[in-house]
Amino acid sequence: MMYKDHADISAAGCLQCRKKHEKCDESRPLCSFCAARGLNCQYPSALKWVRRAQPTVSRHRSRKEPQEPDSAGGPSGPLSLFSGNLFQSDEEKSAWEYYVRLVSSNVPALDGPDNPYRQLSWTALSSPVLLDTIVCIATEHMLNFGLGSVSTAAHRQQRMLRTIGQNLRLIEAGNGCETRDVVVPTRNCDHEALLTAIVLQGVVVAQSEDGILEPHVRCASFLMQTLDYFQQVPRSALTRMAVQRFAMVDVMLAIARQRRPYAPGNFILHQPDAARWDGTEPSFHEMTGCPQPLMCFLVRIAHLACDVEDRLEQEASISDLLAQAHRLENDLRSWGSHYTGITSVLTESEELERPPLDILTECFYWTAHLLLARRVFRDPTRSRRVQQLTQTCFGLMDRLSTGCGPDSSLPQPFYLAAREAVTPSDRAWVRQKHRSMIEYYREQQRNMAMRLTERVWEITDELQLKNMSEIDPDQAVSSADRQIKSLDAGSCLFAF
Repeated sequence: MMYKDHADISAAGCLQCRKKHEKCDESRPLCSFCAARGLNCQYPSALKWVRRAQPTVSRHRSRKEPQEPDSAGGPSGPLSLFSGNLFQSDEEKSAWEYYVRLVSSNVPALDGPDNPYRQLSWTALSSPVLLDTIVCIATEHMLNFGLGSVSTAAHRQQRMLRTIGQNLRLIEAGNGCETRDVVVPTRNCDHEALLTAIVLQGVVVAQSEDGILEPHVRCASFLMQTLDYFQQVPRSALTRMAVQRFAMVDVMLAIARQRRPYAPGNFILHQPDAARWDGTEPSFHEMTGCPQPLMCFLVRIAHLACDVEDRLEQEASISDLLAQAHRLENDLRSWGSHYTGITSVLTESEELERPPLDILTECFYWTAHLLLARRVFRDPTRSRRVQQLTQTCFGLMDRLSTGCGPDSSLPQPFYLAAREAVTPSDRAWVRQKHRSMIEYYREQQRNMAMRLTERVWEITDELQLKNMSEIDPDQAVSSADRQIKSLDAGSCLFAF
């Protein structure tokens, strides 16, 4: 094969053109070379993930230990340049540094120098509501690694919630006065800081088993409406990050509860537009692990599942809804036509060529198919289609090594697929994968998710026994699904 002169190959070209040594015209989202050949055109990201070593408690140093400032610092220089009166104590400052160095890297699917969750820590130095939130997040995270005390974590969480509540009351009243714990919402930037703080409550909730996210998402929805962010693109990168995270948390929580998302149907992020949300920074795909158009499919599935449930409760026909479901499935397959679902063993070079973020994306893709099968078409767990989709998900998830970076966004697809496991070997793999992830990330909501999964398995096994006793299978399936939906609706689980 004759390779082209390397001087003619664009350094900023797509991955396919680089691999095949072709000159790329750098058209986005598809270059002409990939468009002509039907290839999956992808461009290298400006963000780069770093493979971390297996975690140990020694990586998470106690707040009481003296810590050297990060020489990289932030926009204003090294940490040591900040005046002490920004924090109520040295321990709070250590918690803030802990967030900068460690926690911020675990929130997005892909970490890098432009990670907005890390940049947010510097914005927080001029916003008490954000600062209290970041300190609380770090404290909860440290507590899960045996650092700090329960009383300190509770105190900081109470102060954070008090600050958020005061700011919300000021917005409702339309006036206010400034104190240490209050940001006066007289400008949009103050409202935006409050929105970001509320959206980040999901990170706090994920750390503990007794946290409840639902009220925070409703508050965030109220602020989204106040700021008109359901209809317009936010101006700043940090606010775009907050709006993107709200969109993903809203649909993930809706799927977990088997209800509709809070966001209205005309929400701008619910309209597929990869160029706007995945092609600009911060990238929705890189922040969540799920491309924005795929998130839109998940929104459609959540609404359609609720439509089917409503019709079934009314004992009405669902033939038109099933027709919609078939069209949705065709659209989904067209979008993900490059995903084959084949999870055969790859060579070492093939494994290295495929980024973990792409594997995570395919996990979301097949989970969307799994949700369609179970909640819209109402296939039983032991059906061939559901089990084939489950095995595909497990095969992909097994390739995401714990701590690789993007796997921090795996919990929702993982626990949704895990509940469909029926064989002892599959369930043993699920338990092992869960133990591996909880040891690394320590988010206590994952333990709640695993307990819920075990309960779903019990219901599934009871259903199998009823079928073996020749009870009407359709009636038994309906009863099992009702039990599972009741569990989901009553749960305070949030894992994302």
